[in-house]
Amino acid sequence: MEMKGEQILKKSRKTLTGIKIAYVIVILAMIISAGVAVYREEYKMPEAIDFTTNGAIGMATDQYAYLDVEGLTEEIAIYGTENENDPNNDRYYVAINGGYLYIVDLDFETIDQLKAIQEYTYSTDENAVPPEPVKIYGMTENIPNELKQMILDYYNNLASEENKLTLEEFDLYFGSALLNVRRDAIDTTIETTIIGIAFIALIVIVILHISLKIVTRRTTKYLKKNEYEEDLAHQLDDSVEEKYYKEKVIFTKDYFVDVRGNLVAFKYSDVKWIYAHTVKYYGFITINSSIIVHLNDGKTHLQCVEIRGKQTEEFVQVFNKLCDKIPSDALKGYTPENIKAFKEYKKSH
Repeated sequence: MEMKGEQILKKSRKTLTGIKIAYVIVILAMIISAGVAVYREEYKMPEAIDFTTNGAIGMATDQYAYLDVEGLTEEIAIYGTENENDPNNDRYYVAINGGYLYIVDLDFETIDQLKAIQEYTYSTDENAVPPEPVKIYGMTENIPNELKQMILDYYNNLASEENKLTLEEFDLYFGSALLNVRRDAIDTTIETTIIGIAFIALIVIVILHISLKIVTRRTTKYLKKNEYEEDLAHQLDDSVEEKYYKEKVIFTKDYFVDVRGNLVAFKYSDVKWIYAHTVKYYGFITINSSIIVHLNDGKTHLQCVEIRGKQTEEFVQVFNKLCDKIPSDALKGYTPENIKAFKEYKKSH
């Protein structure tokens, strides 16, 4: 059953079903992903093992472990980006527990928690009271040979000649694994990625929704101001000449109507300047084409027949038909001459 003119105008002012569905999908994706991440961290967290077991010698990698830190050296090595303040960089220290030495990879938050212990480690005050040990958690990892050599160089630089160590003795003094506190026992990368993508999608949808609403309100204001609504509804009932894009782009005797997004409508006689516009969004490698219409009040401009990709045959047909319908003295095409002419026109209106 074909819709009446008033129904077409009324329905086109409502939020598109596609946008509503998109809102539901991205919000559900964020909620479900966050829920799964919380559930896994709450109920799937493994029990932490003692990192000091057997002096961390022969300890398997990718184990969730804890270490009670009683002493801490200064930062020995940084791996990662050239920006030393990048929170994703590896920052290696030597931690002390029970007089034994262990390699740890710390983040900024843990470093702050261990400040008092680090200061006590380097204190020369014999009366200084040692702070309580701080328990840290992380994942066990192999120690790269390059890092081993840097640790040895650091240690040997402070040790007397007879106490210097060789690479073969490294595991006996520092263990064969390090503790990386920057890694979590439960990997929620997938959930975090989904939340991030959904959040970006939500922003895009909101911007699109607002843009469509702005165009609809601009169109509605224009139609009401000129008292075109009743006449337009009648022409949609009785004076339709051609339809394009699955009957959602409509030419009546005196009006153009596009309800593919929200409502865009105008009277041919009110058009002062029209041109086809194509833009390429390099960040997403996409091309959008649309028709831009400036009305003769010098202020109102409307964007219609927006499609993804380059101008198609159907798009060109719509544009050419519009050019035939609008006044003969209207500006047609995006040219330097028309840009200048429209600027001069606006000054006088």
